[in-house]
Amino acid sequence: MASSRTRIGRSRILPKRLFGHPRRSAVPAPDHSDSAGVDVVYRRLPDEVRRFRQEVLHDGPACKVSVFHVDADLNIGDITVSSGGAILWYLFPGRPFEVAAVHDATGRRLGYYTDFIRTPSIEPGRWDLTDLYLDVWQESGEQARLLDTDELAEAVASGAIEPDEARAVEAEAEAVLRAARSGRWPPRLVRGYPLEDVPALRLRRDDPGTYFANLIVGRLIAFGIYALGAVSITSLAFAAVTDAFYGSRLGLLVWMTVVGIELLVLFGLSLAGRLPATRRPKREEVVTEKILFIGALIAGLAVFLYPDGRLWRSGLVGIYVTLAVFLAVFAATRLRFERNFPTLAVVGFVMCLVALAVLIY
Repeated sequence: MASSRTRIGRSRILPKRLFGHPRRSAVPAPDHSDSAGVDVVYRRLPDEVRRFRQEVLHDGPACKVSVFHVDADLNIGDITVSSGGAILWYLFPGRPFEVAAVHDATGRRLGYYTDFIRTPSIEPGRWDLTDLYLDVWQESGEQARLLDTDELAEAVASGAIEPDEARAVEAEAEAVLRAARSGRWPPRLVRGYPLEDVPALRLRRDDPGTYFANLIVGRLIAFGIYALGAVSITSLAFAAVTDAFYGSRLGLLVWMTVVGIELLVLFGLSLAGRLPATRRPKREEVVTEKILFIGALIAGLAVFLYPDGRLWRSGLVGIYVTLAVFLAVFAATRLRFERNFPTLAVVGFVMCLVALAVLIY
């Protein structure tokens, strides 16, 4: 490896990410809690050993995502990452490489760095990595380049590694270069977790039930907004050029078919996070079941404020249906990811069902 490493809210009813707030590119502040860290032992043959602590953002079986903050100028390839920058590392258990996304102090990505290693040894609280010299550097807007071939040759000549292992790492490096030149490197997972998602990954790590509940709820809200716009535009178009709303059964059937297809496509794209305003939630943006529970109570108060049922029934039905869906999502995600009984979410959900029964019947 050519360079050394360095050690490393408020709740809202509607997440503000739905309203087009620009993402800040600034480097997120480090998290110094011991529970978020792992001891990394990094070896460079024949006898160089470095040890450091690194913050783990995602500890999955197929990929482990971590971050460290550059506190002194760090050379990578032909560039220098100044103090204040950040590097996201993506480690793949069972694979002979790790990938880094390198960012300067403003959060701008400088490029991707692939470090070739022996298959890593992963244990709880400790990762053991052995560097095999070769690296691939992909500077933003530039062709991928292979680095440190001379160091690999020197290691073979000195007996630090065997020729067979050197040929194997050279083959891996060539495969990565080909993939990079064809636009298939780094892996999609690396590109799917950019620096601005560090706060969201911390929320997912520390409070998975809240994270996934807000992810689903936010995307359902986004789907509703997109669906309203799509249906409105489609209806206006049909009203202008067809007789769909003036007695034409065929026209009405075509309109219903088009709207149905639109809703299905938008629903899938929204839940998959493929549309704007469906990104991962951050802690300062999250909704909690407490907020939803209070919302249900406030909605119920309207019954007493407006005793004439015609004034409030239809509106409250929609509100309670929405709250029931959201509270059900919270209950399910709490049970699935935290194994804690979600008392408030369940009570709120039951209250919504009772309210709906009273309103409808």
